[in-house]
Amino acid sequence: MHTEFTTAVAIENLVNATLGADATAQEEYVLRQSLLNLVRLAKAEYKVEVQHSMGKVLQVIPADATLVI
Repeated sequence: MHTEFTTAVAIENLVNATLGADATAQEEYVLRQSLLNLVRLAKAEYKVEVQHSMGKVLQVIPADATLVI
């Protein structure tokens, strides 16, 4: 059986492992939202880095070049 491991599952595992069974709903919510925001920030940083890298690549490709995929 294949178990799907997603960001949401990872965050839930971190929340449960960090706070334990005695955590309040508010503590779980705050930690969960903090982790989700870190994921969003990482995605945004990754997007900027990819765009920067693509900008470098596009600068060295001749204007009359043909892209073959």
